[in-house]
Amino acid sequence: MNLGKTLTRAAGHFKSRCAVVCGDQQRTFAQVDEKANRFANGLLALGVRKQDRVAIFCDNCVEYVEMDWALYKSGMVRVAINPLLSPGEVAYIIKDSGANTVAVTPRLAKMVLQAKSQLPEVKNYLCISRPEQGMMEYSRFIAPQKTSPPEIEVGEEDLSMLFYTGGTTGVPKGAMHTHESIMNVIMNLQSEFWHLNQSDIFLSGGSLAHANGFRVMTSFLQGAKFIIPEQFVPEEILKTIEREKVTMVSTVPTTLIRLCNYPHIDRFDLSSLRLITYGAAPMPTEKLKEALGIFGKRLGQSFGQAESLMAITHLSIEDHVVDGTEKEIRKLASAGRPYVTNEVRIVNKDGQDVAIGEVGEVIVKGKINMKGYWRNQEATAEALRDGWVYTGDLGTFDEDGYVYLIDRKKDMIISGGYNIYAREVEDILHTHPAIAEAAVIGVPDDEWGESVKAVVALKPGMTLTEEAVIQFCKEGLASYKKPKSVDFVGELPKTSIGKISKKDLKAPYWANQERAIH
Repeated sequence: MNLGKTLTRAAGHFKSRCAVVCGDQQRTFAQVDEKANRFANGLLALGVRKQDRVAIFCDNCVEYVEMDWALYKSGMVRVAINPLLSPGEVAYIIKDSGANTVAVTPRLAKMVLQAKSQLPEVKNYLCISRPEQGMMEYSRFIAPQKTSPPEIEVGEEDLSMLFYTGGTTGVPKGAMHTHESIMNVIMNLQSEFWHLNQSDIFLSGGSLAHANGFRVMTSFLQGAKFIIPEQFVPEEILKTIEREKVTMVSTVPTTLIRLCNYPHIDRFDLSSLRLITYGAAPMPTEKLKEALGIFGKRLGQSFGQAESLMAITHLSIEDHVVDGTEKEIRKLASAGRPYVTNEVRIVNKDGQDVAIGEVGEVIVKGKINMKGYWRNQEATAEALRDGWVYTGDLGTFDEDGYVYLIDRKKDMIISGGYNIYAREVEDILHTHPAIAEAAVIGVPDDEWGESVKAVVALKPGMTLTEEAVIQFCKEGLASYKKPKSVDFVGELPKTSIGKISKKDLKAPYWANQERAIH
């Protein structure tokens, strides 16, 4: 089944039910289907063909959802670009993908036009409203187009999207996903994690260019109502949950922590919630315990990445235990167990399975995997071997098959010949009552090669010294693992999807080095 047929099915099954809400805009399932058909037919009339790439560089809006479905229906390839990226990153992705069409929202239009001279392959520019010169306005463009589905045969093995990596260790790479791989992601999430139905109301922050786009698809599969907040402001999110009787909320650790830290959270009626999901980055265990204390046993986690989208492993509501045995509570530090369609192994540098409790690289095999990186055979050969995606994540298995993520391979610090996992130090830092968030990086050290540096943001009104932080870590860690230095900042830098950006943290320290390792 190709993805476009999911929308056709939803329009037939759920017709006039509200499908999606963003700000003061909303659409029924039938309206989304009609507008998606119009947009697809309009693109075909412009000469855009099956498997051509179409870039969507937009803020969240209901038109975004319509455009996504149009591309899936017509067999065109979705290239979704996060609106928080820099002008250089945006131009790189459009050019690298070879997109011949770009759709934008008004706020982002000038950024794209400034790069126009670098994008000779782009023939068509569309803007949702108030178009700049040389751009077509979306509503006027689709108005005269046919409402019937595009007459294009789309197969499961056809490319559906290029999902670009965050570029945390270099330039972004386009992970190639087919209709089949995305459908398997959706089915994994639905069958083992979300369990959506028509009565659900799903509120999900974040850009539709990232995980939100897949949450929308799953909602359409089941006829659930999907609410897209214009911004993730804790007070507004809590008001929306109370007003709309929201049943599911999706977060990343940074936004979940912001909700937990909101001082008046107890004033809101959150009884409608049945599931709060978190993912995209590791959740500090102590912060997770705080969240469970506030929201109760309603949290669930899913782990994935661009190359194996969203659904490698999951930690269920039932696994979130804070008052059980030591073994049960330890599961809170895990990323859960593999989804049913996946095989997951943890291997050493020679590709051999490691023993339970031993650290190795997490690798994944299954229909959620990418076909490879777009126009990058060298990177594909490194990441995809014999059908296995090598995730770059270091982890361990326990005796029950739960995966514990220790660190990214590239985040491991080697100091004086010892391997130090940044996350292990970060987990200790997050237990300190004065620390709001923390990150640990390796910095150049003439004697030790690299030394451990902690970068810390304190909670409002709190004070802490470098010596106190180092001593606190020394009490919970082997001495060689403790930070040698501490920097205090107002807020840690974030990537476009809300992860702490270690690339930005490391940059000043490694700027004059020949390589980012000693």
